[in-house]
Order: sequence, then structure tokens, then C-alpha cells
Amino acid sequence: MHTSFLDTGIIDLLEADPRPSFIVALTPHPPTIVYTNPAFSGYTGLLDIIAAHREDNGHLWDWISGIPSDSVPKGIPIVASSFAHANIFWTKSVVHEQMVVVGANEQAPSSEPPRKVRLDVPARGRDDSASPPRRAMPVDETMGLSNSPLPSPSTRSNLAAEFAAIRRAKSTPSSLPASIRQNTVAPPEPVQPPQAVPRPASDPGWILSGMIPEQRPFWEVIRNVKWEVTHIGPMTSWPPRLEQTFNQILVDSRPIAVYWGSNFTTIYNEAFSKLCGSKHPALLGLTVEDAWPEAGRQLKEKMHAIAYKQKPPEEDEWNFFIERESDVPGEPNWQEETYLRWSLSPIIDSNNECVGFMHAIVDATSMRLWERRMQMLIDLGEVLVTARDVQSYWEKTIQQLGTVSPSYDIPLAILYSVEEDPDAIATAPLSCGSTKICRLAGALGVSDGHPIAPPVLSLQPADEALSALFQKALSAHHPFLLQKQDNSLPRALLEGLEWRGFGDPCRAAVIVPIRPTKEENVMGLLLLGLNPRRPYDNDYRQYISLLSQKLTTSLASIVLLEEEARRGRNAAEQAAYDQAQLKEKLAVSTREANESIQMFETVAEFVPVGMCFGDHMGNLTFANDAWYKITGHPGPVPISNQSFLSCVKEEDRPVIISEYEKLKTTRNVEFEFRVKRLADVDIPAPLTRNSPSFEKAGLDFHPIGDNKERHILATAEAERASDGTIIRVLTCLTDVTAHKQVAEEAVRRAQQAENLKRMAEFATVGMYDMDLEGRLLGANKVFFEMCGLPISDPTIATVKPWEQCVWKEDYPLLKEKARQMVIEGVVQNVEVRLKTTWNAEDGAGHEVVVPRWVQATLMPVKTTEGTIASFTGCLSDVSLQRWQLEREKQRKEEAIESKRQQENFIDMTSHEMRNPLSAIIHCADAITATLTRVQELVNGEPHGDTATALSHGNSMGTLALREQLDPQAEVRALVENCIDSAETIVGCAQHQKRIVDDILTMSKLDSKLLAITPITVNPIQMVQEALKMFEVEARRVDIHLSMVVDRSYRDLGIRYLDFDPSRLKQVLINLLTNALKFTKTGPTRNVSVAISASLTRPSEATSSVQFIPRSQEGGVEDSQRDLCNRADSVFLMFEVKDTGQGLTEEEKKSLFQRFVQASSRTHVKYGGSGLGLFISRRLTELQNGAIGVASQPGVGSTFAFYIEANIPAGTSIRDAEASAAAIKAAISGLRVTQSTTGGRRQHSPSTASGSTTPSSGTQRQSPITASPISVLGPGLPPQIKGVLVVEDNLTNQQITRRGLLNMGFTVDVANHGVECLDKLRRTDRFVGGGKGITSVNRREQTFPLSIILMDIEMPIQDGLTCTRNIRELEREGKIRGGRLPIIAVSANARMEQIMEAKAAGCDDVLVKPYRMPELLEKMRIVMGTVAALEEPLCDISSFMG
Repeated sequence: MHTSFLDTGIIDLLEADPRPSFIVALTPHPPTIVYTNPAFSGYTGLLDIIAAHREDNGHLWDWISGIPSDSVPKGIPIVASSFAHANIFWTKSVVHEQMVVVGANEQAPSSEPPRKVRLDVPARGRDDSASPPRRAMPVDETMGLSNSPLPSPSTRSNLAAEFAAIRRAKSTPSSLPASIRQNTVAPPEPVQPPQAVPRPASDPGWILSGMIPEQRPFWEVIRNVKWEVTHIGPMTSWPPRLEQTFNQILVDSRPIAVYWGSNFTTIYNEAFSKLCGSKHPALLGLTVEDAWPEAGRQLKEKMHAIAYKQKPPEEDEWNFFIERESDVPGEPNWQEETYLRWSLSPIIDSNNECVGFMHAIVDATSMRLWERRMQMLIDLGEVLVTARDVQSYWEKTIQQLGTVSPSYDIPLAILYSVEEDPDAIATAPLSCGSTKICRLAGALGVSDGHPIAPPVLSLQPADEALSALFQKALSAHHPFLLQKQDNSLPRALLEGLEWRGFGDPCRAAVIVPIRPTKEENVMGLLLLGLNPRRPYDNDYRQYISLLSQKLTTSLASIVLLEEEARRGRNAAEQAAYDQAQLKEKLAVSTREANESIQMFETVAEFVPVGMCFGDHMGNLTFANDAWYKITGHPGPVPISNQSFLSCVKEEDRPVIISEYEKLKTTRNVEFEFRVKRLADVDIPAPLTRNSPSFEKAGLDFHPIGDNKERHILATAEAERASDGTIIRVLTCLTDVTAHKQVAEEAVRRAQQAENLKRMAEFATVGMYDMDLEGRLLGANKVFFEMCGLPISDPTIATVKPWEQCVWKEDYPLLKEKARQMVIEGVVQNVEVRLKTTWNAEDGAGHEVVVPRWVQATLMPVKTTEGTIASFTGCLSDVSLQRWQLEREKQRKEEAIESKRQQENFIDMTSHEMRNPLSAIIHCADAITATLTRVQELVNGEPHGDTATALSHGNSMGTLALREQLDPQAEVRALVENCIDSAETIVGCAQHQKRIVDDILTMSKLDSKLLAITPITVNPIQMVQEALKMFEVEARRVDIHLSMVVDRSYRDLGIRYLDFDPSRLKQVLINLLTNALKFTKTGPTRNVSVAISASLTRPSEATSSVQFIPRSQEGGVEDSQRDLCNRADSVFLMFEVKDTGQGLTEEEKKSLFQRFVQASSRTHVKYGGSGLGLFISRRLTELQNGAIGVASQPGVGSTFAFYIEANIPAGTSIRDAEASAAAIKAAISGLRVTQSTTGGRRQHSPSTASGSTTPSSGTQRQSPITASPISVLGPGLPPQIKGVLVVEDNLTNQQITRRGLLNMGFTVDVANHGVECLDKLRRTDRFVGGGKGITSVNRREQTFPLSIILMDIEMPIQDGLTCTRNIRELEREGKIRGGRLPIIAVSANARMEQIMEAKAAGCDDVLVKPYRMPELLEKMRIVMGTVAALEEPLCDISSFMG
């Protein structure tokens, strides 16, 4: 609630008063100041005056206290309310005869003559936050007699100046020149008595000395304008005619502006400034074009026409919008709709020349709005009178409100009818809510389903939508206002509305209760949104009041009509009751009826409606002239129904018959039909009874041509007898042909316009219309979306999309095409880029973000004079085509580059494959020649060509020639030569194997067939295995290999982790291969592998290398995503550091790319395919890791990578530990066996550890002894008795068989799985022996089977099926001796294939190609592992023995 004015005190008023004021207490004596307001603190001179000696200011204090004194000037009574002292006017008010309120004023009260001294008026706005708090001065008994020093005369004389200066500081801008600031204060002059004061030299002479105070703030604005920078110059140099004109408009209350000089510089009075709104005072001094961008050019042309053609003053009217500050905090300013009538009058100087124009304006807003609103009310009243019941009243009301044009005053309308709620009436005794219910009769500006207008609104809960407001309106007798300002208009319900009129949201609305009379209940509620561009002033209130009265009176008439109808029915019943009494009056009534009929016929001839009477059979007995003209019937009456139907279109005849049939049960019917021209009857001339009323009424009946038809609207009403039988039927016909045609044409055009609009809105191209200056005149939504502009109305805001949205580089091309369009007058096409982006996804799912390319079509639009005034066109998005073109270019370049790289790769791979092949061939020839010579020596042919045989050796020299007569020495040299050649062949084969592995891995990566299969592994053991593979090669080139386990690894207590050891080992092998390759030629040859671990992902800050960014195709596959970023993740870090030649920065940039080596010299010097590092990068990224390098030329390189591993489950760790313990126990047992037979093997010629060559004198090991486990000689170990080789390839079968036989094993072979099972039955492990074998020959033919080497890919039956069958025999108890060891031998090296083989029952897998020492070691490990799992570990040694 607002604070009552009765609660407001004097202190509250003084706190808000901008004048310096204080309160003097008259008691106790002497008078004492007890309060000063906040404005008083800004004037220190005033405080000095009131605090000075009473002797110096005695007349002031005498005037305040009301004591007579000689010091008071004559003529000024002490009881006067005003008093002049120290160049200041003082006013006082006595309150309760105990206190006096005194105020200081810079000018005399209105009752006194105006002073000639001008004191600047302070700014009206005061910052309350900056003012000091309320202060009360302490009561000092001796204040009036204090000995404080009196202000000096100079202080007193300058007090008015100080008073004015302080106020001027609040209003004068600091940016004014010093000369102007000096002129803003007039010299202080005595005030009593007021008299004329001479004008200072700096004061302009044309200023009115008697200017009223209300004009002085505006005058200060005028003086603060920098006129010297305008076209008319400083004020002191203005011509007299301009001074005279400006003085004239300054005192005029009408809004007037002056456009002076050839540039039409703008000057206006204070009334005109109110029309400028927020643009004031920035318009002062501007040219007319700068001041009014919208109409400046038009005004300038009109002023030129008046000046040069001596036209009379011109008058016109504008629809003008003034920007007003919003009443609601946080919302934008609003535009006020204004209609201004203006005139332009030339200003003629003494030379009879036009020096300017006077622009006078009259506000015609009220008149225009009143005309528009009154017309709306008139139209509404004309429509509402046609309503016959309340329901049609609601429909016609909302329909008429919707057809009001313009709809500025009806931006929103919601009409509800109010009825009694049956449910609420039933529960009314139990509740205190309303028993009314509102039903939606119609809405304007509201979309379907909007919460502000539900179909049914119950007023009982008063918590739904407008329920509370409508419940309040039920008791209101007048429209009441809802505003956003006081939150009485719910803002939440206004969201999503389709505002009509200007399209702006309403700031306020009114609810109009509609009731027939004041005593009756409300029958309807109208929520009407107010014009957002007009204030709710008195005119608006009167308009709403008239609208409410119109609705109320119209509803009252309808209610009265319904009441009259009800009364009529009652009267009819009463008439039936009195029928017997009226029979005697029948004759009189008959006569009166005949007279009435004659009168009716007379009147009917003047009515422009076809009227006829007929019987219930349809035969016409009467018809007026209009009926004949409308139907075209030749006449005359009586007219049979068939005769009349012959005029009707055949299709409409059933309609007439059925409608007349309805009259038997209904009172009246209304229908439409069409009449045609009779083919054999000519329409006669108009009847003699024709009346001029048709011409007077302005009717023009549509003629019935040969090919035309006439549309008739007919209304028929039956007159019935007392028994209900039809006496006669009155039919009225109205020719609606013209209306039909107009309506059909309007519907067709509206549909056509709607189709065009819909086509433009649903088009996939941007459509636009622009003028030649690039201003947008209209566009569809697609155009705004393409340009990235907010959808706006171009008629309100100026939009230049080309300047804002086209790339700076393409804008000149667009302008050139527009210029060619204007010159040539033909359509132009151009492709440009917009500043918006085009987003899409390619086939790989990657997001594509490129500038939007559009093809703009410029089509000129000519005026009726043939000139091009604008152009239209469309924007077609060609970003996809552009992107595809650029992508195809990029793909072409990439394909060319890929082809070049592949050709280089093929060349390098061919070179890398052919060189080892050449060495293999040469070494094979050398072995053949050497063994041939050995054969000759063994056969006793010492006189062979020794020189020829020895020429195949690489290190024989002259020493071999001296020993050629010694056969033993020659044999040793030849054997050494064979060993060297065989080792060379093995090295070349391994080199080719690495190349083939790289190519296969690359193919799997490209085909996305390479999967990561984690198993539980000991990382340190895996690194040791990788280093063991390079021990022989490192010793050969004198490189020191070492492994370092970081402390971080041991701190985490890691023993086993889940990862893919094969892929990790492949990366380590690639890095170790490169490290050995580039280190073997250096002076310092060290290669080390360091392993560390971390729970967080390594970064460049925590490592010594710079990691390579992840490639787009190097992401984790979908099948592997569940293995990454788990809670138990551990990141393993591996660093391979060498002391090789190092890499330069340019060389490092080429690393980790497909088919690319560090430099072109790398392949020439070291060889290689350029795939190793690329594969390593992809393998690490597949394991959610990364790889990097750090290198310095001449120092060495460090390659580091990390992968994501996971901590295995407890069962996996126990299984891994058990398997490792079994393998360790097996190897320990094998070493014990090896040590017991070692002496015998050392003396065996076939297992000699080596011999001293004549060239080097060093001891060389055989290929077999290079195995990590010492190889046995020809003697068979006890634990491996017989080996069954299952292999379909005969070459591999024979080579494997020969190698095993050479090592002393018993060997049998099988070609496929079925044959393997058959031979298994003949072994000592099968229970019951083979089929058809007796007990005698079983002991002779039984094969001592210990282990099976099973190939996987075989005909008839593959190895995995055979293995499953063997395990099934074991489960059936047909295999003795426990589990039969089976090693799968295959060229399939994928982890999935290895796991599949183990799942089928294989104990381990050996991947081809392999060496015999590797096979022997694998056999022994598998035998030991199986034995350890079958029996306790303590019995392993006995089992091996």
C-alpha cells in the first residue's frame, strides 16, 4: 500500500526540497536553528550568514522572529512571507506559532516583479545517494548573541555569485570553453528594490530580460551548445534576422524548429525538444539531413522547392514515434505513437531572400486516435446489432475485433463467457469459492494451447492462469487496469503470444466486465491488451469506457430481445386462451389484415429485396418487382413451383425442395441457390410497377448473361395456423452474385498470397529484396539464417546484410556484379563467402566447419518509368559443393602423394627384400660348395680343388693355403665357413620376417582388423624376453644392452598387469632394432631400456621426450573402449635410449609417418621400410597411449612411449603366478638334466661349442647353442621320448622331422588330423592299443609319444578339431599318463588366433617361422609346465628323470 499523505511530515518534505532550507525554533528565546536539510550543505556562505552576529543580520532575524525593527527596510512588513537579504530571496512559513521554516531562493516569488539578475537554476535531478544524511543543529542558547566573526562585505556581496556558481556546477558541462563558462553567471547586484540592470558586454543583446523562470533550464542547454563548430557559428555572430526569429519561437508554446542557412542548421524551442525525445539536445546545430535521417532528404527537397520555385508554405502530416523511457526496470525503452501536422514557412530577410525555414508542428495525435477509435466503436456497434442471441453476440464481438484495421489498439483480446458451474453449485455449501465458470469465446493474438487462454477456466480455485483476476472482475463495475509496472499483469503468461498491431509486447491490459445492467451479474469478461505505443491517458480511459458501454448496451439489447421473445411466446399462449373471445373481432381483423396486405405490397415494391408469398406446395401467389429481376422469371403470378424451379440450376433444385420440406417442422430456413437464363424465354422489359428505390438505394442487379449464373440468398418463413398447418410461406431473395464473386476473388487472392508467402518461408534458399544502396526491404527466414542476422522488420530497422555478412575479400566482387546489373539490366550471378559457418559431418563422423559459400542471384526490379530502383534474388547454399570440390582437390593431392610414397615404399621394400635374398642365395651356394668339398675329404679325395673350395670362405686367407695339406684343418675351416653362411641366412630371414610383419601389421591397421587382447603378464619379464632376442646381435656389434627399472614402478608394487604383450613387444622390437641399427657404428655403443609406472597419464612435463599428437585414425577402436580409462588403470612408460648419431629437428619432423624415414640418407646407409615408427605410433595409440622422441645430433636419441594397462583380478594373478612357477621349475629341472649330460655332449662332434678360426682366433657358438637354454646333444632326454609332427606341408614336415632326428628324438609324422588320431592309437599313451594290433606286435610297433606338434590349417581335419578330439579322449580315460602336451604350430600370429588355439586345448603356440632351438626350448617348457600342473612341484625332478 502507498503511504498516506497524512503520514508525511515536514522533515520528509524538506528532505526532498532542492532549495536550502532550515527550521528555527521560536521557543525557548532567543530563536535557534534546530535543523538544516541536505541541500543546505552545498552552500557554505548561507551557513555563515545565519550563524553570524545578530547585529550584522538583525533585520533577517527580526523578520524571521516577527519582531519589529528599524533594520527592516521600509515597505517590507515583518509578517511578509518573503524577504530579500544578501542578494538572496528568503521565504518563511510559521508552523503552530512555535517554529519557522525558512528557505533560500535564487529568485523572487511570483508575486514580486522579476529580477534582472540571472542566477543559474540547478539540475532538477538530484543524486540521493550523494546527499549527506539528515542533520539537526544543536540548540545553542547563545547562538543569536554569539561572538562569531561577521562575514566580510566581500563575502556577503559574492554570496549570490557563490550560490549561483554552486548550482551552475551541477548543470554546466565541464567540457564548455572557458569563455562560455565565464558568461554563464551575471555580476551580483543589489536586489532591493528591483530595477533594470545594464547588460554586460559578453551577454548577447537579443536575450529577453524578462524570461520566465521555466525557460531558463532550456536556455542553459542552448548556451552550452558549441555553436562555433556548426555552420551558423557562435551565438555572438548570429545575424539579426536569426536572433529575431529565435526570440520569436523561444517564447512560443507551440513546437517550432528553424532550419537556417544553405545547410539548414537545426534550432528549436523547448516545446519542440519534447518531441525529440532522447535525441535532445544532440539535434541542436545539426543539418536537417543529420537530424532527421528518415525524412531529412524529403524536408530538404521541399525547402529547396519552396525557396527556388516560390511555392507557398507547404503542410503535411507525419506518423511519428517518440522514444520514451520504460516504466519497468530492466526493459527497453518504448516508442510512443504520435501524429504531427506540420508546415514549412520560408524566412525572408531584408533583401527578399530566403535565409531559412520555420518548421511549425501541431500535435494531431488525439484527433487521429479519436477518429480511429470512434470508427472502431461504430463498426462494432453495427455488427453487434445483428446478433440474435448471446452466443452469436460473443462470436460477432471477437470477429469484429479481429477485423479492426489497423489493429494497433487491439494487440491482444481474450473473450470469455461467464456461466454457472454446476459442479461448483453442488459443492458451494462446502466451499467459499466462486460458483462461476468461464468458457473461451475467442482470442486474438493467442496461439492454440497457450496457458493464458484455456478453453475452460474455473474460478473456484483461483490459481489457474487468469482465475484470480477474473474473480476480482466479477465484482467490478468498471474496467480495471493491469500493468507490468506493479506486477498486476503476470509476465509469465505473456510469453509466446502472437502480438498484433505493432508486434510489440503490451505493457498493460484492461479487464472489461460485460454485464447487461448494473444490477445483473457479469455475463462476459474481455481481457484487452493496450496499445504498447500509447500511454494509458484520459483519452485512452474514455475510449475503454465507451467500449465497455458499447459492449454492455449491445448485450443488454440482446438480452432484452430474448426476454421479449420469451414474453412473446407467453403472449401467444395467452392469445390461444383468449381465441374464443377474439372470434367476434375476426371481421375487423380481416379488414385490417387486407389493409395491411395492401400496405405491405406497396412497401414491398420499394424494398430492394425479392419478396414473394406462396402456399405450402410452393406455388407463388405474390411477388414484387425485385423478385422478378432477381430470378429472371417472366411472370406473372400465380407461378407454379415447377415454373419457378425451371429458373433454378438443376443441381440446386433438390436444395430448394429439401429446405421447403424443413418448413414443416421449423419456423424458418435459410439457403442459397443459383438461377439461370431461360433458353426459350426472353426476359421482358421491367414491369410498370418498378420503383426508383433501387436506384436510390444504389443497387445494381447483376445481369444474367448467356454463360453466367446468379447466386441467390433466400430466407423462407412459414406462417402457421393454430393447428400448426402452414398457411403461407414468405420468401425473401437477395442477389449475392457480386458478393460471391468478390468473396471468391478475395479468397483466391488471399490463398495465392498465402501460398507465395508459404513458398518463400519453406524455400530452401534465401530470398530477399534490396534497394540499390544495399538496404534490406524484405527477406525470408532462410536468408536471415544464412547471413547470421536476427530476424527483424526491415521497415523499422535499417539492415545492410552485404556490408555486415559478406567476407571483406568477396564484397568488391559482389558490388561489381550489382553495378553490372544496373548497367546491363540483366540478371547477375556471383559466388561469395558469408561470415557464418557451414557445419556438417563427413563419412568418418568428423565435424566439418568451413565458411558458408552462397551463390547470389541479382535480378533487377524496374519501376513503371523503366528505371531500376531495387533488385531481388535468392541465396543458394553451395557450401557442400565447394567443400566437396576442395576435398576432391585435397584427395587428389593426397592420392598423388600417397602414390609417390607407395612407390618409394615399394622401391625400398624391394631393395630390402632383394638384398637378403641375394645374400641367402650366395650363402646357400657357399654352403653347397663347402659341403661338397667336405664330402670329397670324407670320401678320401684329398687332391680336389682346395683353392676352389676355400674360395667360398670369408676368412681363410693365406693361412688356409698353408694348411691345405692338413685335412683336419681344412675340415675345420670349411665347417666354420658353413656356420657363418648359415648364420647369415638366419639373419637375412629374420630381417625379411620383420619387413613382412611390418607390412602385415600395416595392412591390419588400415583394415581396422588389428585388435588389442590383454592378458595377465609380468611387464619386467616381457622386457627381458625382448632384450634376449637382441643379445646375439648386440654381442656381435659390441653394443652393451641394459635394462633399468624405475623406482616409481617398484613403489606401486606391480608384479602383473593386464595388457597385450605381443603388441607391446612389437613396439619394443621396432625401437630396439632402430637403436642397434644407428648405434653399431658409433664410438660409444650403449642401448638401455627403462621401465616406469604411474597412476596418471604421463605428459611432456613428467617425461624427457616430446609426445607426438594423436592421429585421427589412431583412436581407440569401439571394441577396446571399455578397456580404457578404467578406475584401476596404470600407465606403463618405456624409454629406449641409445648413444647413436642422433636426429636433427628437421629429421624429427618426418618421424612416425607412413613410408617416411628421417632422411633420404637413412635408407641408403641403414636400409629399412619406413614403417616401423609409424606402426609403433598406431599400436601405442590403440592402447590409449602415445609415443615421443628426444634427440640431439651426435649425442643420441631417446624414444619413449606409454600404454594404459589395468590391474588384473586376483584369480588372474594366481593363475599367472602358478604358470610362472611351473615354467621356472621346469627350466630348473632341465638345467639339472643338462648339467648331468653336459660332459658327454661337449665331446660330441655334432655339438661342439666352436673352434678357433685362423683369422680371428675367437670362439664361435653353433646356432643351436645360442638358445637361452643349453641344447642337448644326440642323446635323448628322459622326459621327451617321442614327438608326433602333424603337418600337411611335406617340405616343412621333412625339415622339422630331420631337425628333431638330428637332436636325437624319436619322430613320427601325420598329414592331417584324422591320421593323427589313428597314429595316436598306436602309441604307448593310448589305452587298449590300435585296431587289429595283437599283444605281440604291439610291443614292437608301439610309439613312445611324449608331445605333439600340431599344425592348425590342414585338409580333411584341421588341427583345432583334432586337438578337441584328443582332449575328449583324455576325459573318457583313453589316454594314460595324464595330460598329453600339444603345441600348435601355425603362421597365424594374431592374439585372437592364439587364444582360440589355447581354448581348443593346445598348451602353447609356436608361430612360424621359427628356429630349431626355439622349438626345442618351447617343447621343454611345455613339458615342464604340463608336468608341474599334473603333479606336485616337489616331484617334477623325478618326472623329468
